Amino acid sequence: MDIYKNLKVKLPKVRVATGLFSNWDSFVKVDRKVLDWIKSCEKKKPNGIVLKSIEEVAYILEKTKEKSEHLISKDTYEKLNSLFKKRKKCLGGNGNNMGRILFELGLRPLVSYPCRPRKLMLASPNFKVASENKLVNPKKAIREKDPNYEHIIFQFKDYRKIFSWDLMSFKGIFDYDFLKFACNKKFTDILILGFAHLILPKYRKRIDEIVDFLSINKPKVHLEFGVGCKKSMEYAIKKFSDNNCVDSFGLDEKECIIYFKAKSNSKEDLIEATLSTIEKYGVKRICLHTSNFALSISKNSFSKEFESLSTACLVASAKTFGKLNFRKARNLQISKENVVKKRIDGYNFCFLPTLKNPEPKIITGVGDFFAAVQAVKALS
Repeated sequence: MDIYKNLKVKLPKVRVATGLFSNWDSFVKVDRKVLDWIKSCEKKKPNGIVLKSIEEVAYILEKTKEKSEHLISKDTYEKLNSLFKKRKKCLGGNGNNMGRILFELGLRPLVSYPCRPRKLMLASPNFKVASENKLVNPKKAIREKDPNYEHIIFQFKDYRKIFSWDLMSFKGIFDYDFLKFACNKKFTDILILGFAHLILPKYRKRIDEIVDFLSINKPKVHLEFGVGCKKSMEYAIKKFSDNNCVDSFGLDEKECIIYFKAKSNSKEDLIEATLSTIEKYGVKRICLHTSNFALSISKNSFSKEFESLSTACLVASAKTFGKLNFRKARNLQISKENVVKKRIDGYNFCFLPTLKNPEPKIITGVGDFFAAVQAVKALS
C-alpha cells in the first residue's frame, strides 16, 4: 500500500510558536575547487567542543562523511569567511526553519528572534514577532544595532556540515518578548523548541530560564534534539523532563546514539533505546526520524500518530525540491520498510517508511521541517 499517494496535507488551525534561534545560513557549494582545498589543507583532530582552527575544520570535512553540526571560535569563523567568500545566503536557524514550513502550510506562527538586524527582519516571512507586549510583523521589530550572525554550511551532495559561531546561541541570549507569549497557553497552543545543542556548557544554566517560563501556564511543548554541545543538550533533556515542562521529544538516529545510548543506528537498536528511555523521562511521546523510517512511541492513538508521521514525511520530502512540490514527492520511491502499529508496554508504537529523493535541492533544515509538522499534528 502506498501510504503517501492520496495523503492530504492539512494542519489544524492552532497557535504555534517556534524557537529559539533565527539567523542567516550561508552555503559553500562543495565543488572540485573546495575538495582540492580540503585535500591540501593540513588536518588536526578536534580537541574540545569548539573548533579553534581551520585545520580542525578541514579534518571534519575530510574524515566524517555524514551530516553534522559544529561550534567554532570567532577566529575560525573569520578565517572561513575570508577563504570562502562566494556563498549563497538564506534564512535559517531552528526556530526560523520550523516557522517557515508551518507558514508555507497556512499557519502564521510566532517565531523567535533574539537578534533583529534590519536585513534579517526584512527578509523574513510575515511571521508573528513579539515586541514588548504586542505581536507585530518582522518589519516592525527591527533593532538597527543587532548583529547579523551567519552559520557557514558546506553543502556536499548527500549531506552538509554546519559550522556555527554566534554569541546569541552560545551564551543563551534569548528572545524574552517571545518567551512571554510562547510559554503561556493563554497565547500559544503548541511550542516547538530546538536550541539547547548550541549553548556552550558554561552557559547551560540559562536553560533554567526557559523552564521557569514554562512552570506556570505552559502550552504543549515539543523539544527537538541536536548535535553540538552534548552537555547542554543532556542538561535540557533532564531539566525539562524533571520539571514536567515537555510533552514530546524529537530526534534522529545519531542523536539517539548520543543521548539514548542506542548501541548502533540499526532499526532494532534505535527502537530498543527509545523504548527504554521513554519511561525514564516520563514524556508522553518520543518521535524518531531517519532517512529510511520514522517512528513514534506515544500515548496518542495510532491514527493520530500515523497521520502525524506520514504528513511530516510527505512535507519534508516535498520541500527537498526547493519549493513545496507534493506531486513530485508523492511519486518518489518509498524506503524498503513496512508499516507497523502495535501496543508495547502501555504505549502505541507507530513505524512507517519514508520517501527517498535521490536528487534533493534542499537538505539543510529538512529535519526541522519534519519536526515542526509532526509536532503540530501530534500535539493538537
